[in-house]
Amino acid sequence: MSAIYYREQKHICGKDYDTAPYMEVDLYAVSAKKHRASRRAKRKEATSLAMQTYNDNRAKRYCVQLVNANFTEQDYALTATYDDDHLPAPGDTERVDRDWTAYMRRVYRWCDKHGVERPLWLMATEYTTTDETGATYGRHHHHAIIQHTDGLSRDTLEELWRDTAGKTMGLCRCERLHFDHGSVEGLVQYINKNKRCARRWRQSRGLEKPKTPPPNDSKWSRKKLEEASTLYIDDREFWERKYPGYTLNRVETKVSNTGHRHTLVILRRAEFKTAADGAYRGRKNGRMNR
Repeated sequence: MSAIYYREQKHICGKDYDTAPYMEVDLYAVSAKKHRASRRAKRKEATSLAMQTYNDNRAKRYCVQLVNANFTEQDYALTATYDDDHLPAPGDTERVDRDWTAYMRRVYRWCDKHGVERPLWLMATEYTTTDETGATYGRHHHHAIIQHTDGLSRDTLEELWRDTAGKTMGLCRCERLHFDHGSVEGLVQYINKNKRCARRWRQSRGLEKPKTPPPNDSKWSRKKLEEASTLYIDDREFWERKYPGYTLNRVETKVSNTGHRHTLVILRRAEFKTAADGAYRGRKNGRMNR
């Protein structure tokens, strides 16, 4: 029987392990061949792992990691919809995409005019979708997470959702982004809620990708992983000793058809708190301090 190793692969969403506000850790079995693979191959596998779905066929995990690596509680969650007069026809995805592009250009022009830093953003457009019977599902709209740069308010972002004539295209709602109690994961799941509707993810340039340091194939054995994923799955102290400086969010685990366990550990920086708690931490690239 070929040797099996148990890999620990970290996904660090921030500058480094000691300061990142969020981290995911995959614990899973790998073959001797993967254990001996080049560093480049291991990095490629780690990136693929982050992009893979843990529960379905969408890359929710990677989106959550991107959000945690680039945005904070001071940033915004925005939803932009269409009224009947501005609603593109079903199937006219190019028009819907152009509307978002025009909107962000309007935001950038406003920022340049008022001396405000242009924001980073990550968004998903959900399209009205028509099936083979001619039935339509959903209604075109946009979900976005937008950076709050100093001087860029929620009111401004809502007001700029207009057509070329200056008329409001529909309802635009902008709220603070929440990270506590899995709110970011909930937002990503909400965006992916309608399985019948097609959608497209887009992002601004400059987003920081999650960091995937070289994996550790010697820290865990099958016995240790089995115990951790069953006896200690809800033991906060156990996991926080394993990953000092972080607090446990949750642990998810499953067993493959081959009998090997894959465990996902989700953690947050120990001192990380919501804005309501009055705890603030620095932001990079001239962004707001908290």
